[in-house]
Amino acid sequence: MEELPGKPLSCAEKEKLKEKLAFLKREYSRTLARLQTAIADLPACLNPGSLQLVSKLKNPSGSCSVDVSAMLWERAGFKEPCIITACEYAVSLWKPLDTWQWEKVYTWHFSEVPVLQIVPVPDVHNLVCIALGNLEIREIRALLCSSDDEKEKQVLLKSGNIKAVLGLTKRRLVSSSGTLCDQQVEVITFAGDGGSKEKQFLMSPEETVLAFGEVQGMQEALLGTTIMNNIVIWNVKTGQLLKKMHIDDSYQASVCHKAYSEMGLLFVVLSHPCAKESESSGSPVFQLIVINPKTTLSAGVMLYCLPQGQAGRQVFLEGDVKDHFAAAVLTSGTIAIWDLLIGQCTALLPPASGQQWSFVKWSGTDSHLLAGQKDGNIFIYRYL
Repeated sequence: MEELPGKPLSCAEKEKLKEKLAFLKREYSRTLARLQTAIADLPACLNPGSLQLVSKLKNPSGSCSVDVSAMLWERAGFKEPCIITACEYAVSLWKPLDTWQWEKVYTWHFSEVPVLQIVPVPDVHNLVCIALGNLEIREIRALLCSSDDEKEKQVLLKSGNIKAVLGLTKRRLVSSSGTLCDQQVEVITFAGDGGSKEKQFLMSPEETVLAFGEVQGMQEALLGTTIMNNIVIWNVKTGQLLKKMHIDDSYQASVCHKAYSEMGLLFVVLSHPCAKESESSGSPVFQLIVINPKTTLSAGVMLYCLPQGQAGRQVFLEGDVKDHFAAAVLTSGTIAIWDLLIGQCTALLPPASGQQWSFVKWSGTDSHLLAGQKDGNIFIYRYL
């Protein structure tokens, strides 16, 4: 070992220096091993240029996770993007800390009916709705906090045989409930403080509504897909049922996600949970169709299928659409992302650390993707 320039080191100083170097080598090896293990546990993306992992949130409760969402929440007069996580019997709000870390702020607990999904309501900052039930929705509740003592509160909004629910712009929530004979389509408008302001009923289509979708470019228009493979459109302001339009029977039980109005036509993004693979169309997950509301004629524009090597029995489990991007969880546990404008699957996110993906959501506040596993892990990706 070479001596440092200057005053020669004594034997005791040399021994201390050797011990310090050995200690630093051991710590370096341990840190490197932990880093390699952490990297191995992170999900790999087949297209690493499209998804960048920015944060990971671990729910310490250990219960099964069922959904995730992102929304603005106001605390001490300041609005900040927060994460909402849902487990079977608890919903938690997480606020951001430095360097993409998260701290749990509130938790709402449930003892009788399990949570099925989070239902965010646009334009409402200190309120989130949830759907509870077993196989079907039985209750819709609003979760909020008192501005006085910041105590968690929950308000029952609706109960019964609920088929579909969606948060709408202008602080509104729409739901369908009941059977064919007594089906109700109801819109609840929230006040500025999160309380229920007014209720309105829309004309019943006399068919079971599977899902709702807003129409971008037409604020008062609302779409619904029915069990009879019809698309219905309402004027939310008047409650009038404007049109009932039958679509192609090739894909049963289609679910609408988004719609766009352009030059008097409606462009609707559907998902096909029950679609089967075919030689001509492959494995369709999403579809873009165009509808002329005046003539009720419709035509397919584009099918969004799995890329080569991913086809087969990979049925679509659930998905989410934001702007011109769609994401879906497949039965294989992989997440697939499509660019709806170019019609291609742009990224695949395979299962991570032996845990398959269970649900996926686009953030409502930015361009991030929220991916969850049943064990409570939530991964936040930036989509580039």
